[in-house]
Amino acid sequence: MQVTVENVSELGRRMTITVEDANIDQAVQDRLNAIRPTVKMSGFRPGKVPMKMVEQSHGGSARRDVIDALVQSSMQEAFTQEEINPASPPHVATMDEKDNSLIYTLEYDVFPDVKEVKLKGIKLEKIVAEVQDEDVDGMLETLREQRMTWEPVKTAAKKGHGVTIDFVGTIDGDEFDGGKGNDVLVVIGDGSMLPEFEDQLVGVKTGQDVTITMTFPEDYRAEHLQGKKASFEASVKSVAKKVLPKLDKEFAALCGVDAGVAALKKEVRANMTRELETTLKTQNKRSVMDSIVESNEVELPSAPVEREAEFLMEQAKTNLANQGVNVDGIPFDIENFKDGAKRRVALSLLIGKIISDNDITPEEKKVKEIIDGIAASYEDPEDVVKFYMNDQQKLSEIQMMVVEDSVVEWIYSKVKVTEKTSTFGEVMNSAAV
Repeated sequence: MQVTVENVSELGRRMTITVEDANIDQAVQDRLNAIRPTVKMSGFRPGKVPMKMVEQSHGGSARRDVIDALVQSSMQEAFTQEEINPASPPHVATMDEKDNSLIYTLEYDVFPDVKEVKLKGIKLEKIVAEVQDEDVDGMLETLREQRMTWEPVKTAAKKGHGVTIDFVGTIDGDEFDGGKGNDVLVVIGDGSMLPEFEDQLVGVKTGQDVTITMTFPEDYRAEHLQGKKASFEASVKSVAKKVLPKLDKEFAALCGVDAGVAALKKEVRANMTRELETTLKTQNKRSVMDSIVESNEVELPSAPVEREAEFLMEQAKTNLANQGVNVDGIPFDIENFKDGAKRRVALSLLIGKIISDNDITPEEKKVKEIIDGIAASYEDPEDVVKFYMNDQQKLSEIQMMVVEDSVVEWIYSKVKVTEKTSTFGEVMNSAAV
């Protein structure tokens, strides 16, 4: 087999493959002989159809099958021989049979040859933070809020109270979609309803009927209500105040910790610390990766960008569907995902260059540390560790995480880094955006 490769553009290649002694005619004949016993034709018993008739009815498809198989096997052999990893699926541009040889050309793109990863001039800000006592206290308050109960009050409703209402909304005297509700709990001031609606519940009492008038914002999510003035006839079924459980041994047991409040605080701090460390690592890694993409212009082949954009679009659909959104009516456009796809493909090439140039491999100790960290939040950590260690795909994902962490540390060692002290709340809030 002879193989020649020529450059047709910066990333475009044309490969010519000559398969000598292809013996296509003999292979076609062998294939026809193999299928003859199964060929059915009116007037003949199975297996007795004359070969000439088999050739007439199946010769064309048999020849295509033989050539397709020959192209696939020789193409794979050629890419292996030339040590080429195409960036796009090869396209057969021309094909010819000559003197018992098959000669065909392939057109494909290759990945760019990244000569070096430029780091000069990069300045990085590394965010650092620690869990403070007030952060733990705040989390304990959140846990109490999650387990709070409502106690009816006879007094007028005020901010923070929960008012349960039935209501019917109208615009110009006509009811509208989404303007009706029964047994709806409105916590005054928490923003579950529009502020203008909630504010008019201040001062109401159980059993009272009230008319609420308001104007929907011009940018309201429901277009048919934007800027419209509405009137709601509401019946107040109950007014209640929040009752938080005491922070005691019973509450700790309710949270799954039987050893008391001190042990609960210790566990809460440990969980918050793990969460903070994970979030900081993610944010700082993103900052590092953004910096090298911005500092290194890479010519990208279109095929992997298209594939990555398709993946990102499907991922977005899945995420929305998991949130209960009907994605069938949403006009997704793959062009909206191209920028993100280009960044990911470029980043993959740049990281790959750093890894290969510096022989970066996953350290077993760090792999174990990450798996132990994941397992620590489960009831049976040992079972989780065994699961990761025995599942090659999951283990490979952790190993890649360790390699990426090593790449980040390598970049930190080569550029100017300044630390910025932040708080637990600031870090977690920025991650939620």
